Amino acid sequence: MRGAIIGDIIGSAFVNNNLDVTNFQLLKPFSAYTDNTITTLSTADAIINNKDYAQTLKEWVRAYPKAGYKSNFLDWALSESNTPYVSGGDGAARRISPIGYAAPTLEYALDHAQLSTIITHPVKIRIEASRAVAGSIYLAKQGQSKQEIKDLIENEFNHKLNLSLKEIKNEIKINPVLDTPVPAAVTAFLESTDFEDAIRKAVWIGGPSHTIASITGGIAHAYYNHIPKSLIRKTLSRMTSQMEGIIEEFEALFFAPTY
Repeated sequence: MRGAIIGDIIGSAFVNNNLDVTNFQLLKPFSAYTDNTITTLSTADAIINNKDYAQTLKEWVRAYPKAGYKSNFLDWALSESNTPYVSGGDGAARRISPIGYAAPTLEYALDHAQLSTIITHPVKIRIEASRAVAGSIYLAKQGQSKQEIKDLIENEFNHKLNLSLKEIKNEIKINPVLDTPVPAAVTAFLESTDFEDAIRKAVWIGGPSHTIASITGGIAHAYYNHIPKSLIRKTLSRMTSQMEGIIEEFEALFFAPTY
């Protein structure tokens, strides 16, 4: 989960930038967490404390109302409405990583990804995107190979991963509005050599970098089981003690990475 949040913070400074190289300064003075981080933490909180996904999501948005949400979503989160919010965006897949880490089985990961997603994105393509991310993280945490993760994405969810990262980058230059960021994010992970390399490649693609890097970071952290201490230290300063407390509690229960 920490990897998803670090990906969000790093990617926040590069949204829709077309970088020429992957050797760029990862963190800038204005790099900051976005709504991706807040909603990811809400998912973790719900899991840790066995709380309702929707209610916990609203609690976290209300606590951090200035994280860059879309206005209609913020209105829904601040309201007392019990009806789902129907979004056409990709917000669900980027908040799903804690489910993949905490899941005892692949079936559990896929089922709970759907339960969490339908709160705000009761649309098939968004549900399948979230299930793909949660399933990928579960397999990565279990030590499965990149090929096995790729097979799950392609066979179970029909996301084609036949394009190289360079080809995806060229497509995003032409059309930065993605049907779903999952194939791009997964490809950045598949072509990476370690966590930092995965984040660099995810940002280099272009488009919604905070979203792509958040998804990539969630999978890469589970797979490589390591994040450079310098990245943890530099991103920690951009979070509140409440945020870090949830991350530490979650990792103590479900994931013991090597730092």
